Amino acid sequence: MNDLADTIRVPADAEQALRMRADWDRFFSQPVMHENLSLTSFEIGQFRRHVLSGHGRRAVDIGCGWGFLTAAMAQMGLWTTGYDWSPVAVAGASNLFDHKRLEFKVHDFVTETPPRELVPGSLDVVACRLTLPYLDRHIAMGDFRRWLKPHTGTLYLVVQVWERQQPGMIRGYPNAVVEDLRQGWAHTARWDLDPAGEYTALALTGPGSQ
Repeated sequence: MNDLADTIRVPADAEQALRMRADWDRFFSQPVMHENLSLTSFEIGQFRRHVLSGHGRRAVDIGCGWGFLTAAMAQMGLWTTGYDWSPVAVAGASNLFDHKRLEFKVHDFVTETPPRELVPGSLDVVACRLTLPYLDRHIAMGDFRRWLKPHTGTLYLVVQVWERQQPGMIRGYPNAVVEDLRQGWAHTARWDLDPAGEYTALALTGPGSQ
């Protein structure tokens, strides 16, 4: 049976982080655009229902890639910054989308300290779509909680579920770990983004409720 430690995708050191970043630069440099999970109207609708509270207007997207979710958040009225550690991805997203409430920045959340603009209680929404397994989960979740407004801030996560993947495919987390991510929030919601349930979404609201 696979152990979570055996499938960890967090770089062990700065040298490995540079190699992984170069791999993502190559991924985003391909002549044909690829996505692991395309953004659908269903996902956008669920995001509106579970994440947009109407209380706030500032959001970040951690590991934004091509920026599709980031741009959708801006179009929903959120002043949104998309961060990615790949400069190729950030350049591509900046070329794809132009909106007054939207910006993209290069930042490595693995080896660098968080951007200075991410101060405690400053954000209404933090999105982390298929990126959490590449970060130290415990550090990242602590940062997300701290950046969000204590009672109304919402964390939007999309992760893959081990038990619902095809044989030989181990990405994301076991279902028990996914459920554990819901602990300590005032309100949580979970829904699947594909028929097999391999990709699951979480909306976690009220980080100051522990």
